[in-house]
Amino acid sequence: MPVAQKKVEVRHQLLERLSDARARTDEIFDIVRPDSLYERPIPERHRIIFYLGHLEAFDWNLLRERVLGLEAFHPEFDKLFAFGIDPVDGGLPSDQPVDWPSVADARHYVKRIRATIDRGLALLESADWDSNPVGADFNASKLLNVAIEHRMMHGETLAYMLHQLPLDRKVRRPLKPELIVPAVSPRMIEIPAGRVTLGLSRCDESVFGWDNEFEVLAVDVPAFAIDKYKVTNGEYLDFVAAGGYENPACWTE
Repeated sequence: MPVAQKKVEVRHQLLERLSDARARTDEIFDIVRPDSLYERPIPERHRIIFYLGHLEAFDWNLLRERVLGLEAFHPEFDKLFAFGIDPVDGGLPSDQPVDWPSVADARHYVKRIRATIDRGLALLESADWDSNPVGADFNASKLLNVAIEHRMMHGETLAYMLHQLPLDRKVRRPLKPELIVPAVSPRMIEIPAGRVTLGLSRCDESVFGWDNEFEVLAVDVPAFAIDKYKVTNGEYLDFVAAGGYENPACWTE
């Protein structure tokens, strides 16, 4: 594949990943009733309204000047949704809903940022995806990877945070029909011995990774067997009832 064509495909993949990540976090926020966005399900964390604006503020603060060369249109929100309202003297947060912007203003801020970023990325020259015009260490591709990973990590933390939100504060979703699937028979899959490469190489600038994903390490792995399907609750309880932890003979059954 020609290098130019490969770069175009990588760029399209990044934009698709960004769009998918946005859709996933939007779906999480849609779980919350509109009148409950100022709730704080976990005392040590921010109110939900902060995270609604934070994901976009992070993308904007990351890309605005470094990649897009644009001026801020709402610096107060850029700062507020980047850091939130810090608690005083290291105690629990004590801010009140009135200390935050309205939901309408926050959503308008989010909508404008997305449109501006999308427009700026669409106009970005192909060369600027791999080399930053202002000479910084990070190009557009790497920074967009950071934005996507940041959003997905918050998607995980929001999921468990909203798990603490009372049910009457959430939007009830219609039940999906249960799938009828054939019964499965547990079995093991034999994996032959082989050599596996772990981690990423810093020499490959086209690959994005966090600090703890570097450097490359090759490991020889002996042959082993693994369950084809996940262990069910029933299988686990049977294992425990049979004294599985104390009886090594149960470990291979």
